[in-house]
Amino acid sequence: MEKFLLACKMAIQSIFLNRVRSFLTLLGVVIGVGAVVAAVGLAEGTTAGITKEIEKLGTNIVYVIINPASRSEDISVDEFLEFARKNSDVILGVSPFVQYPAQALFRGKKEECQVIGATAEYMMIQNLALSKGRFVSPVDSDFRQKVAVVGSRIQKKLFDNKNPVGNEINVNGQVFKVVGVLKEKQGSRDNTIDDSVIVPLFALNSMFAGDYALIKNFLVRTVSSEKNGEVKKRVKAYLSGIIKKEENYSVYDMSELMSALSRITYLLMIILGGIATISLVVGGIGIMNIMLVSVTERTREIGIRKAIGAKRSDIRVQFLIESMVITGVGGIIGILLGFLVIAVGISKIPGVEPVYSLKWAFVAFGISVLTGIIFGMLPAEKAARLNPIEALRYE
Repeated sequence: MEKFLLACKMAIQSIFLNRVRSFLTLLGVVIGVGAVVAAVGLAEGTTAGITKEIEKLGTNIVYVIINPASRSEDISVDEFLEFARKNSDVILGVSPFVQYPAQALFRGKKEECQVIGATAEYMMIQNLALSKGRFVSPVDSDFRQKVAVVGSRIQKKLFDNKNPVGNEINVNGQVFKVVGVLKEKQGSRDNTIDDSVIVPLFALNSMFAGDYALIKNFLVRTVSSEKNGEVKKRVKAYLSGIIKKEENYSVYDMSELMSALSRITYLLMIILGGIATISLVVGGIGIMNIMLVSVTERTREIGIRKAIGAKRSDIRVQFLIESMVITGVGGIIGILLGFLVIAVGISKIPGVEPVYSLKWAFVAFGISVLTGIIFGMLPAEKAARLNPIEALRYE
């Protein structure tokens, strides 16, 4: 232990005697470790952000998308609602919906939006809340009333944040009377419910080609997330009796979306981790080259130490410790740099949560120290094998 502590002391003294060289040596490790921490922060932050949004929507939602091969295989709104009523023990509510990109106009102002045709149940199923007015009612749907509920961003952009209830807006050439405003749900991001204009489902007949008595998209809210599996099973059994090919419809819930998201995140971490590993390898090569130069410069010092009794293992340990201290310090600075990138840069990306993973920070630090051991081995071995007589003669 005494020899080890002495070797540590000598290694640290050597590093401080060559501050500029030591800094340049650990720079590659700093960048590599910082990249690892930042990459993990980006991947996990993206996952956390999307998970947060999914939780806002609710985990007890099943999505049903139908793409029938023929009109005889299509399913009307009334037919699907009747199916839901028969399965009310597991289904809390159903909302058919359609959604298209559109342009909203009000007194010369234009704003890109998404127009959503939905029923009164859409509000409950999507966990929406109103800041002003009312939502689309069953009467609006039955009589195809030209009324609209606008998102918070549409209110800000078209109406300068003033109360729009009672005013008329033009959506893709059709005039709708605003009857309500949604509370802000997803902030400043584009293509969210805050950018939407919600109108009665069948009021879209005159806006787009197609028969909306045959809607192909349904949101099904289950009584609890534990019943999602049972609901999906029953919906699939119902659809399979009408639609011949299984690929012409899909039924999924949030758990499947989260599973797909986890796979994407894992792939993203592998790609970003690979890039960061390359940085560490480059840093390790730099360390090896600098340490080899250091061995050459300190040949006489090594000869003196061997002449007064130092063993090969003592010399080897000293150079390995130097390499480990350099990469260890570089690892700590890299972790701090990675956290700084997450705080200053990544956390500002819309939809990304700031995630500081201590587990991956320790892993990155361990990898940096391991890099020092691996790439410091050759210089340490070269120093240990120097002939003491030839080393003393070295000028």
